[in-house]
Amino acid sequence: MISRTTRRSLLAAGLLAVLAVLAGCASHAYQPQYLNGSVVLKAPLKLPLATTLVRVRLLDDNGQADAPARLLAEQTLEKPKAFPLAFSLCYDKHAIQSGGSYSLQAQVYVDGELRLQNTSRVNAFSNGMPQLQVELIK
Repeated sequence: MISRTTRRSLLAAGLLAVLAVLAGCASHAYQPQYLNGSVVLKAPLKLPLATTLVRVRLLDDNGQADAPARLLAEQTLEKPKAFPLAFSLCYDKHAIQSGGSYSLQAQVYVDGELRLQNTSRVNAFSNGMPQLQVELIK
């Protein structure tokens, strides 16, 4: 049978081990960073703004070629007042690797149906604020 003192010592040692592991995880605490830009209609188009929803995503393209890009940040804007439409994506600074490949995706839904999206790749961290041109899906 284990004595009360030995049991307490083992419990204390176990707690210290757990705290040490958690302290190691804390070294990469979430650091918010913002990426600002705008969504622009490629051609003039009248949209029913009251039923329009715009989704902007920051994607990590560094994975396998046959795997989908990893989502790093997303903003959904409901009932936009006008286009161009400003967005601000909040992402974890530690998720971005120097020399990595990151892109932006914009999708415009009207009455719940995907109607427009950017059709060419937009580099997320190019010079200046990114502009995502969206066009009708055929």
